[in-house]
Amino acid sequence: MNKPGRPRQFKLESALEEASKVFWSQGYSATSMDDLGKAMSMNRPSIYNAFGNKEALYRQSLAQFCGQLDAGIKACLSQNPEFREGLNAFFEQAIAIYCASDPNLGCLMICTAPAESINSSDIKSDLASLIKRVDKTFAQHISNAIDNGQLNMGTDVEMLAAHLQASLHTIAIRARAGASKQSLRKYASFAVQQLPWTI
Repeated sequence: MNKPGRPRQFKLESALEEASKVFWSQGYSATSMDDLGKAMSMNRPSIYNAFGNKEALYRQSLAQFCGQLDAGIKACLSQNPEFREGLNAFFEQAIAIYCASDPNLGCLMICTAPAESINSSDIKSDLASLIKRVDKTFAQHISNAIDNGQLNMGTDVEMLAAHLQASLHTIAIRARAGASKQSLRKYASFAVQQLPWTI
C-alpha cells in the first residue's frame, strides 16, 4: 500500500523544479504554458489544478528558489565561525549556482523578477519580501560578527546587510551577462575585503 500523500507531493516538487528551470532560462514573459507543460510532463489542466495559473506557478518557483538561497546563506555563515570565511564560502556557492549552465543563468530572483514587478503587484510584493528576508539573514550574522569582535563597533548593520545583498545582485547580473567565474570570484573577494574588519 502506498504511503499517503508523499508520492504525489514528491512529483509536484519535481515538477516545480522543472518549471523553475524554464522561468530561469527564458524569463517569465517569454515562457509559455506549453513550455512549462513540456518541462513538467504535465498537461494544462493538471498544472492549473496543482499550482494555479502561470503567475502563481512562477511565484511558487521564485519562493522555492529563494528559500534555497536563504538556507544557503544561513548554512555557510553558521558553519564558519569566522564571518569572513563564511561570506567567502557563500559567494563561492552562489557563483557556482549562477554559472552552473551554459550560458550562465545568474539568479532566478534578480534576473527575472524585477522586470515583472512592474506589471504584477503580487510579484513586486514577493520581490520586496524576499529582498527583505535576505537582508535580515545577513544582518543577523553581521550583528553576531560585531559582538564577536570581528567587525568594528558602530558598523551600520542594516546598510552593510543591504551592501552584501547588492554585491550578490551584481554577481548575478554579471554572471547572466557572461562574466567568467574567475572575474566573479575576484569581485566577491574584493567586496568581502572592503568590510570594516577589526583585523
